[in-house]
Parts: sequence; structure tokens; C-alpha cells
Amino acid sequence: MKYRNHNLRKGRASTPGTYYHIIINTHQRLPLLANNKVASIIFETFDWLETKDRIQWICIMIMSDHVHSIIELGIGQTLPKVLHSLKLFTAREINKSLSRRGKFWQAEYRDWAVRDEVALNKMIYYCYANPVRKGLVKAARDYPYWRCKYEMEW
Repeated sequence: MKYRNHNLRKGRASTPGTYYHIIINTHQRLPLLANNKVASIIFETFDWLETKDRIQWICIMIMSDHVHSIIELGIGQTLPKVLHSLKLFTAREINKSLSRRGKFWQAEYRDWAVRDEVALNKMIYYCYANPVRKGLVKAARDYPYWRCKYEMEW
């Protein structure tokens, strides 16, 4: 039997009002994301999804080849629907801005439901510390492609 990632999604439920930590990767992990123009498109798309009550974002960390986000899923929404919208729009706009064509995002994504406030805080800190772990900055506060609705202490 051939392994297929989409089989992992079978039987999984998206629960409105639940917080999720989501990671999406660029196609073939190409380092296309960590620049001002691309980051603006991604941040603005999360803002747009929030204004339409599809999500409430908590934090967004844009690395060179992937994006971490922690969101609260809106009423009547599912992760596949929200992520389809996010990926479709950002792929088109980013490809246009970079004068490129072709696949932009990997089809699959990883997600973890947040069970409680302790887990939420750990996930936010995990996202925040990612550029330090990757050796991109010495202090997380110095990384430019990060947004969080909470003030971070380190």
C-alpha cells in the first residue's frame, strides 16, 4: 500500500472556536517567503480572513520556506476550507509579485489542536523562538517577519 498524506485527514474534525497551530510549507521547500513584499501578502491575507470572521489569528511566523500560525477557527469554518483560501490567494499574489509561475505551496499541511492555555503559550513561544533555533537572529524580537497579538517576554 502506498502512503498518502491525505489519508491522515480522513475522519479528522475541524472544530470552530478551537485554536490550531498550523504549518504550511512552500513547494519543494523553496526559500521564497522571508522578504518584505511576500511577508506583507501573507500578513494581509491573515488579516482579511480575520475580517471575514473565518479565523482569529494569534501569531504568525514567516520563515524562508514555511509559515507557522496559531489561529482560532471561526464559526462554520473548517481547516481545509480556510487553508485552501489562504494558499490559493497567497500563491497567486506571491507568484505575481515574484514574477514566477507554478506550484507555490505544498498540498499538505500540519496542524495541532491546542488543548489548553498552557499548550497555547508553549506553541506561541515555539513559533517565536524558531528564528533563533535556526540561527537567523540572536534574539527573537529582532526577527522582522513575526506578528503576535500578545507581547512576548523572553
